[in-house]
Amino acid sequence: MLVDETRRLALLSRLSEVLGEEEARTLIECLPPVRWEHLATKDDVKASEDRIRTEMNGKFALVDAEFARVHTRIDGLEHKMEAGFESLRGEFALQMAKLTRTMVFIMSGFMLTIWGTMLGIGLT
Repeated sequence: MLVDETRRLALLSRLSEVLGEEEARTLIECLPPVRWEHLATKDDVKASEDRIRTEMNGKFALVDAEFARVHTRIDGLEHKMEAGFESLRGEFALQMAKLTRTMVFIMSGFMLTIWGTMLGIGLT
């Protein structure tokens, strides 16, 4: 039988007559406003806790697996980038060597032209 607020107040009134106002209120406050079988027990709370923990551990395992997959992809990209940088470094060194040779030949040509001109001016 569900105890409604009217019945609780009637009980409080009768308890106040027998026990006194303060004691009656204390006793009524100790009674739940719902049926006893609707209250959760420690076992109910423990079962809910276990179910939630199991569910969360499953979700955490999925997150961990996803992080591992992303980490593997990042490692693969790092290796590709390193290989690409090594290739670029080699290409850069080759191009710099070609440009240096070209600059040496051009500068040598200018120097020969200038020396030739100076020698030609000095001989006439």
